[in-house]
Amino acid sequence: MTTVLNALLAVAVVTAALVATSLDRRTAALLGAGGSTVGSFLTWVLAPRAWTDVAIVPWVAAVAGTVACIALWSAVRLYSGIFEPSRAPRDDDTAALATVGAET
Repeated sequence: MTTVLNALLAVAVVTAALVATSLDRRTAALLGAGGSTVGSFLTWVLAPRAWTDVAIVPWVAAVAGTVACIALWSAVRLYSGIFEPSRAPRDDDTAALATVGAET
């Protein structure tokens, strides 16, 4: 039971630290909670003995999961428009000068 509480505390602290230092608090809360939960879960699945026996492993997993989630988020935002078609060229009529009135 104390191992689960340690993991939950790690998720909460990592999320709170990210939210406290971020400009966009809602995104930071989502990335912090999601990343640290997934990191801790994957560590528990891959190395359950280390996750339960070594008290610092859930903390390292929470931080690593959050960093990986932020990196993935940044990559997706960086390349979000890469597959959109390019914009059509606009007709630029600034070169033509229109005069109104009588010609002299």
